[in-house]
Amino acid sequence: MSPDRQPRKFTFDQRFDAGPTKARATQQAKKFYTPEEVEAERAKAYAEGKGSLEALAAQTQGMALSQIAQAAMTALRTMDALAFEARTEALHVGMTAAKRIADTALSRYPLDVIEDTIAQCLAQAAHEPRVVIKVSVDIADALKARIADLADDIGFAGRIVITADGRLAQADCRLEWTDGGVERDAGAIAERIEAVLARFIESDRRRAEDSIGA
Repeated sequence: MSPDRQPRKFTFDQRFDAGPTKARATQQAKKFYTPEEVEAERAKAYAEGKGSLEALAAQTQGMALSQIAQAAMTALRTMDALAFEARTEALHVGMTAAKRIADTALSRYPLDVIEDTIAQCLAQAAHEPRVVIKVSVDIADALKARIADLADDIGFAGRIVITADGRLAQADCRLEWTDGGVERDAGAIAERIEAVLARFIESDRRRAEDSIGA
C-alpha cells in the first residue's frame, strides 16, 4: 500500500440514502427562529385564536338573543292572557255590582222610574185622546194618586187609564194608545246589557287569542 493511500477510520456518519435523508431533513421543524419569524408566528397564532373566539362569541350571543326573544314572546303571551282574564273578571264584577245597585234602587223607588218613563211617553203622545198605563199591583194606587199632577206638568189633555197587571214587576210598565205603545221591562233591559257585555268579552277573547298565537 502506498503511503498516499492511508486508511481512514470509518465513523458511521456516512449515509448511502442521501436523497431521502435530505427530503426528511427539509421536513423537520426548524430548531432556530429569528425574532422576526417568532413574532410572525405569534401574530398568526393570535389572529387564529382571536378569530375562533370572536366566532364563538358571536354564536353564543346569537343563541342568547334568540333565547331572550323567545322568553320575551312567552312573557308577552302570558301577560295578554292574564290581562284578558283581569279585564273579564273586572267586567263581571262591575256588572254584578251595577245590577245589585240598580235592583236596590228599583225596589226602593220604582214609582220614580215609572213616572220618568210615563212622562217621556206622554210628551210624545200629547195628541192622543186616550192612553192606557199598565203597572204592577204594588204601585197602581200610588200612581193613580200622582198621575193627574204628572199629566198637568207635561200638558197632556187626553184621558189616562191606569190598570194593575200582576205579571209586571215593580219597575215595569206598559203604555198603549191608538196606534202605538211603549213597554219598560227591567228584566229585558238587563238581558240586553248582559248580551252586549258578552259580545264585548268574546271579541276581547278573540283579540287576546290572536295576540297570544301571533
